[in-house]
Amino acid sequence: MSDSAIYLFGEQPRRYGFGVKLMFLYFMNVVDWFCTQVLIDSGYFHEANPIMSWIMQYPIVGFFIKCVLPLALSIIIWLLYKIFKLEQSRVTDFIIYSGVAIYSVVIVVHIINFLYLYTS
Repeated sequence: MSDSAIYLFGEQPRRYGFGVKLMFLYFMNVVDWFCTQVLIDSGYFHEANPIMSWIMQYPIVGFFIKCVLPLALSIIIWLLYKIFKLEQSRVTDFIIYSGVAIYSVVIVVHIINFLYLYTS
């Protein structure tokens, strides 16, 4: 059956595997952490999230919470996906793509803040 025929019957062809999507979401998380830490270290910005505000005062703790822990969780999720031979679904795609959309907005805000910081 051709890709167009599969698409007509309700299944969307998958261009990227679940692991690639999950790692891209993780990569965006790391970019968010890095940009946030650099902006906080500049002294002109602060963390907007009150819970993370305390954590980001300690770079090692922030790195662990924002980078190491999500990496471990992403690997566990990917392993469970592979072990139980789970299928990609529209729900998992929606969750991952929603996370990517949210991180995209956050990263755009970081870019605006960098422009403000370095052009003022």
